[in-house]
Amino acid sequence: MEWKNSITKEFWDDFMALPADVTQRAKHAIDRMLNDPWAAELHPEKVKSAEAGVHSCRVDDKYRIIWKYIKPNNILFLLVDIHDRAYTRAARKSFRLEGDVIKVADIMEVGAQATMAMGVLFRSAYQRDDKVGSLFIGYNDKEILDLGVPPEYLQHVRSLNNVNQLEQIERLLPASVFDKLATIALDIVERPVVADEKLDDSLGRNHGGEDIYQFLDTEEFKRALEGSIQEWMLFLAPFQRALTLRLFNGPARVRGVAGSGKTVIAIHRTLQLARKAMNEGKRILFVTYGNRLPGVVSYLLDQLAGNDAPELASIECRSIHQWCTQFLAERGLSLHVDDNVQKKSLSLAIDQVRPKYNDLRLMGRSTTFFADEIRYVIKGKAISTLEEYLSLDRSGRGTALQTRERQAVFEVYQAYQAGLSEAGCCDWDDFILHALELLQQGERIDWYRAAVVDELQDLTEATLSLIRLIVPPGPDDLFLVGDGLQRIYPGGVSLRKINIDATGRSAVLRRNYRNTQEILRAAHAMIQEKSYDDLEDDPSQAEEPEYSLRHGEMPLLKSFGSPEQELDWVAGEIQRLQTEAGYKPEEMAVLYRGRRPYQDLIATHLQAFAPVELERHPATYFGQGLKHTTFHSAKGLEFKVVFVVGVTDGHFVPRDDWSLQGDELVDYLERERRLLYVAMTRARDLLYVTCARGVFSRFLKSVPEAYIRRI
Repeated sequence: MEWKNSITKEFWDDFMALPADVTQRAKHAIDRMLNDPWAAELHPEKVKSAEAGVHSCRVDDKYRIIWKYIKPNNILFLLVDIHDRAYTRAARKSFRLEGDVIKVADIMEVGAQATMAMGVLFRSAYQRDDKVGSLFIGYNDKEILDLGVPPEYLQHVRSLNNVNQLEQIERLLPASVFDKLATIALDIVERPVVADEKLDDSLGRNHGGEDIYQFLDTEEFKRALEGSIQEWMLFLAPFQRALTLRLFNGPARVRGVAGSGKTVIAIHRTLQLARKAMNEGKRILFVTYGNRLPGVVSYLLDQLAGNDAPELASIECRSIHQWCTQFLAERGLSLHVDDNVQKKSLSLAIDQVRPKYNDLRLMGRSTTFFADEIRYVIKGKAISTLEEYLSLDRSGRGTALQTRERQAVFEVYQAYQAGLSEAGCCDWDDFILHALELLQQGERIDWYRAAVVDELQDLTEATLSLIRLIVPPGPDDLFLVGDGLQRIYPGGVSLRKINIDATGRSAVLRRNYRNTQEILRAAHAMIQEKSYDDLEDDPSQAEEPEYSLRHGEMPLLKSFGSPEQELDWVAGEIQRLQTEAGYKPEEMAVLYRGRRPYQDLIATHLQAFAPVELERHPATYFGQGLKHTTFHSAKGLEFKVVFVVGVTDGHFVPRDDWSLQGDELVDYLERERRLLYVAMTRARDLLYVTCARGVFSRFLKSVPEAYIRRI
């Protein structure tokens, strides 16, 4: 029989905490269980005090694996511990199977009531004397003997004061008798009882169920036990796993709060689709906006599937601009980008148009306004004529523009494009538009079976229209993953308007797995009750996430007189965390809104920790050394410890832009607020927020004093 194997997060934590010699024996036992959990050498036994189907397996004379058998062929590894504790913990578990989803509740956490047998532990059967210990003071001699204690050891048992003393006489007692005494000493005499409605409610809320990982096959399980897979990507809850395996008859969308495992689901989904595409001679495209994430995803796919897995050859991980560059180059179109030429061309275009529209306040706006309008509206929506622009709904761009103002902007755009063309250059948005035009004119590509799109919220309408043309419509064609609350670029998109309809094929993830509750609580306080564009026709409201079950220290705020002092303090804190908490520099990151002055200062003030700026190559993320990058480039990544520096109001977060007014200013500030939220939620265990030469960002004023520690 082929067994389907799952583990709980509790089992994984137990396994990782085992002594080294026990770990090897546990691996051997697990390896045998993967082939036959009933093998005689494992000494499988029912755990009598637990729910039906709960069994134990011997690791050695001291440790036991506790597992649950679910018909017909599911094995759930629950925990591994010293045998008395293992049995006691097993007795607290309750299970339910709903479809393919296993749900587990710890009934003591739900609110168990003492059984009648347990009640005798607390009654004074007789007056205590000097020879009677406190451990079994509620039991008389007959009750202890009835448990099977040999008469010659009765006084030994009666003199005990704690569980540690009980363990010292374990060798004197039959194993079954010791187990009974241990369950009494640990307050479990029989299986605890809990009101059905409480247990149903707990199971209904997936209590524990989201900390279960179902392995695709035994090889994946074995690689996990060898530690070759990144820990954060190991635990897909059963309902998350179901999303990676589910068949959709069209585009599907997964939304979720920060840290809810969206990218992890996208990675697993990519691998599943690739296994099908490989047999059809097709490829799967994993695509995102940022250029850091594709390299990381490629690395993780290698780790997940195994470096020699044949399906990896059917996967392309690209940013959308990387894909366009290759696509156009293969068709003889090589485009050149020069940032300095872009800036100069835009400034000259504005100066050229200004005399004609000098009466408009619009012409006094900053170049940033015109750059964003061209990038996210005109090019972002693939506008090619003035008529299209005049009739366009500019949702997501704040301030409305009247007809003559739009005429002025469009002329700036045309002059800008003429300047680029004269210099033999283009901008990155032109790559998308050129590729889109070729496909709309009939250029054929037929090698993609499906596309998995991550960080969906950052893509423009033109980009999504391009992806729609890259992959032919059909079952399982598009798998779209993102969170509108993390949208950090201007502009608005409605999926329905570009022929991508995921109605009835959407899932929402509300449980955060990445952050501690303290970090998530503080970050979410900044954006709660804020409206945002979630790629639907109507605005969405920021919902309260289901907080993490992990707890830790509160985020810390600290201000300094200069960036140099700020980073000197960061250096001291990194050193302290290394010495006192065992964190490694490669597990930490310094994030900043703007590169100057922090990029140069990090190279000198944090030199002792071999700082590495995150780049496209995954080695910069997974390799040695302290990581650092901008808020934007940190999207989709995570670190155990994060220092968010330069959170100084008016200078960096946000940077004051006096040219912005009204709704446009509101839109800008909300995007900056969300960007800080993204940066803060990169932290798994510890979060530090610092500022220099000023006061903290106004966004932090909405964080209650009780949620963040100011020093």
